[in-house]
Amino acid sequence: RGLGDVYKRQILGVEEKAVELAKKYGADEEKARVAAILHDIAKSVEVERLKEVCERYFSDELTPEDMKITEILHGFVGYRIVRDELKIEDEEILEAIKYHTIGKKGLSKLGRIIYIADAVEKNRDYPNVKKIREIVEKDLDEGIIYEIDKKIEYLESIGGKIHKNTLEMREWLESLRR
Repeated sequence: RGLGDVYKRQILGVEEKAVELAKKYGADEEKARVAAILHDIAKSVEVERLKEVCERYFSDELTPEDMKITEILHGFVGYRIVRDELKIEDEEILEAIKYHTIGKKGLSKLGRIIYIADAVEKNRDYPNVKKIREIVEKDLDEGIIYEIDKKIEYLESIGGKIHKNTLEMREWLESLRR
């Protein structure tokens, strides 16, 4: 699969950020590196194929409504590719890949690092990304909560829908701070 330069830069940016955050917050740096490099392994898979795989293997987690949000499906398919084709069995790495776009309640520290590293790596440029980066530098979970708040605002402004996992992760992270 041919990777464009922008895509390569993004993957390497996520790797760099994930390793940096793993060091800072006490997660396994090697696992962070592996999960970051592989997080978008299914990104170039055709949408119809993504839907097929998700309907077949993840219908318990993804509703027909979710299947329409095609940007989230590659994490689930990536999980299958990494587990079945690359034979990586580490549950923490697999979970980080699977949930890197939507998160989930109880997501491991590694999973949260991959989730936010993907959102704030140095090549990302969108409203509030600098502020999110600043917060993540001080507090990982606080940064994720802020990122989710901004994602909710954005999706509401365009009539999009936030995945229930993301909302559940936000609530869970909030509850840890009480």
